[in-house]
Amino acid sequence: MGLQHAPDDILKLTPRRSYAVTALVAVGNYALQPTWDDGHSTGIYTWEYLRILSPQQPDG
Repeated sequence: MGLQHAPDDILKLTPRRSYAVTALVAVGNYALQPTWDDGHSTGIYTWEYLRILSPQQPDG
């Protein structure tokens, strides 16, 4: 999969319901794998991808 399949702006997508993360597991030094409140844990999110999703912080 990877970033080439990521939507242009994931923050504008409308999910069918809200999901909460109940656990996070580090995957090597490059990613996190969440466990969601419905019990599934599919999906690995790289630090690079999470940085793209995060709001920009002002310098200083």
